[in-house]
Amino acid sequence: MFHRFILLFLLIASNTAWSANVISIIDDVHDATNIGNNGAYFIDPSASLSLEDVQSDQYSKQFRPLNREYLQFGFVQGNIWIRNDIAIRTTNSTPILLEINSPRLQYLDIYLPNLYDTQVQAELGGARPYTNRPVKTSNYVFPIPPNTPPVFTLYIKLSSYLPINAQIELKTLSKLSQDTQYNLTLTGLLIGILLTLFVFNVFFFIRTSHPMYLMYGILLIGIVILHLSIHDQMSQIFPDYTNVQERIYNLAALSCLCAIVFFSRLYLDNRTYLPKMDKVLLAIGFINALFAVLFLVSPEKIHIIALSCMMISTLIILTIHAIIAFINNVPFSQYYLTARLTLCVGYFTWILSVYGIVPSMVIFQWGLTVTIIIEAMIHFTGMIAQTSPLLQRQTQRTPQTEAKVTDLLSDVSSRLRRQTHLIGSALSCLEQTVESNDNKTSINNSQVANNNIQNLIERLDMFSRLNESLTIEQPTPQPLNQLIDNAYSNTQRLDQDSAVIEIITHKADQVEILENAPLLQHLIENLAQECKHFTDQTLTINIMRHEINREGIMLLELNCYPLPSRTRTTTDSLDLGMHYITMLIQHLKGQIQFSENNLMRSANIQIPIRAHIRPINTDTAHQHHFDIVLFGQADSDLQKTLSLLQSHTNKIEHFTTLDSLLEHLELPALRTTGTIILVFDNGGHIPHITQQRLLPLMREEDQCLLISNNVKMSLNYAKKLGFDELLTSVELDNQLEPQLSRLMQRGDRLKSNTLSRINP
Repeated sequence: MFHRFILLFLLIASNTAWSANVISIIDDVHDATNIGNNGAYFIDPSASLSLEDVQSDQYSKQFRPLNREYLQFGFVQGNIWIRNDIAIRTTNSTPILLEINSPRLQYLDIYLPNLYDTQVQAELGGARPYTNRPVKTSNYVFPIPPNTPPVFTLYIKLSSYLPINAQIELKTLSKLSQDTQYNLTLTGLLIGILLTLFVFNVFFFIRTSHPMYLMYGILLIGIVILHLSIHDQMSQIFPDYTNVQERIYNLAALSCLCAIVFFSRLYLDNRTYLPKMDKVLLAIGFINALFAVLFLVSPEKIHIIALSCMMISTLIILTIHAIIAFINNVPFSQYYLTARLTLCVGYFTWILSVYGIVPSMVIFQWGLTVTIIIEAMIHFTGMIAQTSPLLQRQTQRTPQTEAKVTDLLSDVSSRLRRQTHLIGSALSCLEQTVESNDNKTSINNSQVANNNIQNLIERLDMFSRLNESLTIEQPTPQPLNQLIDNAYSNTQRLDQDSAVIEIITHKADQVEILENAPLLQHLIENLAQECKHFTDQTLTINIMRHEINREGIMLLELNCYPLPSRTRTTTDSLDLGMHYITMLIQHLKGQIQFSENNLMRSANIQIPIRAHIRPINTDTAHQHHFDIVLFGQADSDLQKTLSLLQSHTNKIEHFTTLDSLLEHLELPALRTTGTIILVFDNGGHIPHITQQRLLPLMREEDQCLLISNNVKMSLNYAKKLGFDELLTSVELDNQLEPQLSRLMQRGDRLKSNTLSRINP
């Protein structure tokens, strides 16, 4: 008997549970009701049943109660039918609306059989255009007709190849407006936080020009688009297209992931501290970018689980990267590790809500956005910590301070220049008295060291000019080949390590540089000096000219490889190395890029130049009939002259003693070519005596040029001594070529003239 009472109690309880709250009621007291609490569902695996079939006794008995406010079905093969009886008992004519919050739902059909029999009343879903929606909102909203009976039945059919998560409610218009306003306010608050971070990010990017802030800005933009796509607020931008929400969501999610990957490389400076992880992150970033395009073009072709697996695996690798950086004490890795753990916990919680393991509508709608915003704020805190010292240094660099630095550099260079002149003169005198080969080698090394100090002085002067944005005048056009030869000769003159440097030119013939030729030569010299190897390895510099579609403008490309390991590819530190070279390139309005291929690092420099093509003039052929003879001690002026004559096809000889020169000039009648004699007034001989002994051995066309560093020497006095022309040391760079050309032309005229040379 007792067992019968228990069975009767269970029967009554079960009937009560299955039959309670089967009607959703809207009245003057209840302005909203959740269909999930009152409705029932049935799954049609074949997706072939119509509404008429579902209403039949065979299938009507298979409906099961929902009994939960937030519906999470996960992956479902086929259709889900939801049924609910509704009673509207409001005293006023308040509009009643059905709201289905399921942004990633593909197909949604609504039926009211009591009014319209089996005719579908609304065909909605992501696989259908936004224009199908009767009410243009982010959620699917369907207005209940006002002529419904006191109690009517609602059927809803759901279908999707994505996990199905939905919240279905009946609401009054005022309630729907309040909920929409609340969601928009919360969305505006989150976007406002992201916008604030973006504004500060732009400020830091302008002040520092660090690409890390560029990646961070892309991440912030991606977060905004991702949040709007989760709430299906992007479909209204493309109302005539289908699957807009899913396409934009996939693109935004993978774009955010790419931005995080590339941001991580720059944030922790992987190229310096973790070069192997840097290559791994590069590969992962490009793979995610590729799949972002694939998911955008055809989201239905690739299963959504593939997207989740990609994101999970990428986050795991980034977390491992954060742990490795923290263990290796990489600067600011503690911020990165905190942010990465925050994102992992938040994302895994959100992904559980997507697949129905954690039933929470709040986490599904807001969890991912809030998590990424918290992660972005942690990153931003670390970025401020990284940037503060740099900003402080830039704040302290007032115009007055920069002017003082420039004055200091000018003063230092002038003081050093005076000392190098004294050292150079002393070395020249010593070289004439030393007879031992070992001592001569030591003096030669000292002269090379003195030349390098002079080169550093030139860099300091140029650094000051670049800081003051001063232009460097170029009085005459300069052939590109000659410029390259001069740069190579100066590099050899400064070489202390027996470095092997090979300069290869392409399309450099007949090109004349019209502007910034000294700067360009200075750049090539410094590039060779900074990138040369201390071993027998060859440094190759390829110089190629490119035509561009701009009149008078050409592009000069310099490829320098392989770069030695000591050469830094970062230009953050202030020095006379790569930072100085970068300043030269920027002043020339060019750009430099470093690359690494098969463990070989290289630098690619592209500089726009003002130049023109000047064909070779056949009238200059007479220049080949003159030999050039240099007479004097090996000082800086003579070395510079030799470098300037490097591109000449004339025969060039150098003599240090007067007797050897006189022996060379004996029997002038037997010589077949004229001679241009360059006499250097640098000690060891008296110019007047030298010229008196040279004149009897000179032919009619021979010319003699005096090169002197004596500021008191005048042209008139030089001609009285018997010299044809005078050139001072400071005029060598600009006037040597024109002087030689004039002397050769004068020699040609004298050769054809019967008048003899007039002796002083």
